[in-house]
Parts: sequence; structure tokens; C-alpha cells
Amino acid sequence: MRDKLAEQNRALQQAKKDAMMASQARNSFQMVMSKGMRRPMHSISGLLSMIQQDNVANEQKMIVDTMVKTSSVLSTLINDVMEISSKDTGRLPLEMGPFHLHPMIKEAACLAKCLCVSKGFGFSVDVGSSLPNLVIGDERRVFQVILHMVGNLLIGCDRAGFVTFRTSSVGGIEGRNDQRRAIWRPSSSEGYTFIKFEIGFDSGSSQLESSYPPIQLSTRINSEGIDGGLSFNMCKKLVQMMQGNIWVAPSSRGLVQSMTLVLKFELSLSGGDDLIEPGPPSNSQLRGLRVILADDDGVNRLVTRKLLEKLGCHVTAVSSGFECLSALGTAGSSFQIILLDLHMPEMDGFEVAMRVRKFQSRSCPLIVALTASADEDVWQRCLQVGMNGLIRKPVLLEGIAAELHSVLQANIGVLSATHIERCGLCKDC
Repeated sequence: MRDKLAEQNRALQQAKKDAMMASQARNSFQMVMSKGMRRPMHSISGLLSMIQQDNVANEQKMIVDTMVKTSSVLSTLINDVMEISSKDTGRLPLEMGPFHLHPMIKEAACLAKCLCVSKGFGFSVDVGSSLPNLVIGDERRVFQVILHMVGNLLIGCDRAGFVTFRTSSVGGIEGRNDQRRAIWRPSSSEGYTFIKFEIGFDSGSSQLESSYPPIQLSTRINSEGIDGGLSFNMCKKLVQMMQGNIWVAPSSRGLVQSMTLVLKFELSLSGGDDLIEPGPPSNSQLRGLRVILADDDGVNRLVTRKLLEKLGCHVTAVSSGFECLSALGTAGSSFQIILLDLHMPEMDGFEVAMRVRKFQSRSCPLIVALTASADEDVWQRCLQVGMNGLIRKPVLLEGIAAELHSVLQANIGVLSATHIERCGLCKDC
């Protein structure tokens, strides 16, 4: 009996040791992903958002817009990996909303062309005339899947050729006659449309593709081609969540000849009025605003500072919570906005905000949080410690301007005459 208890104790100790090692490995992975990938990606996104607002030629604007969209997709992928590794749920969130399909296709085609040209391929686009423009779906996830298709089409290519990217509406007779969709038959219903995205090598013969049966993404084609790894499984899961299907048609050599994606979109009945860009709000209210920025990452701090200065703000940047409190202690009344990264070491943004609110009014200075976290409870925690706004990273020019405007407008009415005189928030309104 004693030996059995000793053996169980050793097993428990080993299990505890294994759990601790797994936790340490997960934390190390999270740190590497955050510092080595997510933070640099956020800096790139912020700089691109500045270029996006400059006056550039149409072709250059298309390239910059595509780079912005691609950086957003990469940031989403990084967040997905970190989310899965931290919670082990495997759940990938969708953000459904109305968007314009045609501009998204142009940006995807621009990126596909750049990738094809860099590998010596010709490229063409064929967009169906009956394609609707305003639909409801997750634009970023759709772009992510198309980017995945382009990348996998070009993997292992050792021959020159011509690549064609086609999009069209499908359904009805065409959908029933498409043998390749036999494993997935969409239920036709009013108010929805089915869009097919297809990218493949132009063989010069329409018979080549139909000569080979489809291969599901989870199946290995051969040692030279692609197989069902993590990226395929994530991609397939996303497509299924969006009520669609995706498949590969191989060439005679077993390599990828074409990739096809069919997605179901809800048609937006708003007529697009809610998506008309009103143009950026006037920055007159932000011009001259005195801001203190606290962020421990040097590159992100520099990029955020440049964004604020482009909006006309006067910025003091510090690298820690202690430095922020020190600056506020010597010149606290001169700052109107405090921008706080929530995850600074030693003293995080929550602690800084609590200490500021202990001695300062809830309305002056205004405190806006910066975070890369997608947790839903972050905003509630911010409210509890007296913060006035929240900006989720990557920090983009348009986003930071919109949040600062929103925070100022929401709090301007509650400022007393004393606060107005001391802070000067109303002078430039």
C-alpha cells in the first residue's frame, strides 16, 4: 500500500512538473509572438496608415491600400495564433458587417499580381459583370483566405506561365451542374448571394481543369505539392464558418492547377449609404492638444508619436508608468490627454490610471488606453479605473483621430468652468 501511494505521489509530481513546463513554454511562445511579430507588425500598420492619408497617384494608392489590408490580415493571423495558444479553444472570431466587394477584389488582385510578377508569371483578372457590390460578411477574413489561396498556388512553382484570378456569382442551375461542389450544396434563399473566387494557371484549355477530380484541402497532393497543415486547417475552418467551401484542382503532375473558393454573402439592403466615407473629421479640435504618451516599446512609441504629431498634437513620450507619473507630477495641469499602454512592465496602464485618478478629476486629464488585447472585458476594467477611451492596436491614423474626437466630445459637456480654464479643452472647439 505504501509503495502504491509513493508511486501515485511520483506520478502527481511528474504531472505537476509537466504542467509547469507546458505553461512556461506557452508563456515564452506568447512573449516571442508579441515582441517579435505582433509589435513590429503594428508599427508597420501605423506607418502605412500615415502614407495612406497622403496625396498619391491612383496606382500608388491602390498599392498602399493593399499593403494596409495585408498588414491587417497578418495582424489577425498573429492574434489568432496567440488566442489559440493561450486558450486552447481553437475558436476563430468573425466580424460580420457590410462592405464593398469590388474594392476588396481589386486589392486582392493587386496583391496577387505583385506575388505573381515577382515569380515571373503573367497575371490577369476577370470579374463577372453580375457581381453585387454591397454585401455583408467578414471582409478581413475573406481577404485572408484569398491571400492563402494565392500563396499556396505559387508554392513550389518551377515553371513560367500565366495566372488568372476570376470572380463570379454562382447559384441555381450553374451551382447544381458544378460537379466539384457536389460535396457542398448551398441552400438558395432570398437575400443571399454565392460568390466564386478562382485563381489558377491558365492552361489555354478549358478541358484541363475538368479532367481532374477536386482534392480537399486536408489531403496531401504529393511530396512536391501542398499538404493539410495548420494553415490549411485554419483556412478550411474559416471558410466553413462563413458557410462556404474551398477546393484544389491538381495538374497532371499532381501540383496545384487551380484553387476555388465559394462563399455565401448576405446582400445589404441599405444601398450603401452607411458605407459612404464622410472623410476624416476636422483635426482643428486636436491641433495643439497636449498629450503625454506612455509605451514601453520604443518603435511603437515612436510611430504613435508621429501619428499624433501628424494630427497636430504636442506630444511628450515616456517609456514607463513611473516616468508618466513623474511628468504628470511636475506638469500635470498642462496635459489634456494621457495615452497609456496597458501592458507596460513594473507599473501597467491600469495602475497608472488609478494613481492619476486618486489625485485628479475624472474629466481632466482624459485617459485613453492602448492595448493589443482583444478581450471583451478590457473596456470594463478601463472604466473601473477611470479611463475615458480605448484604442486597440495596431494604432492607425484614422482610428486614433476618431477615438480622440469621440473622447473629447463625450467629456466636453461635463467639464466645469474651472476645468475648462485649467485644461483649455474648449478653446479650439
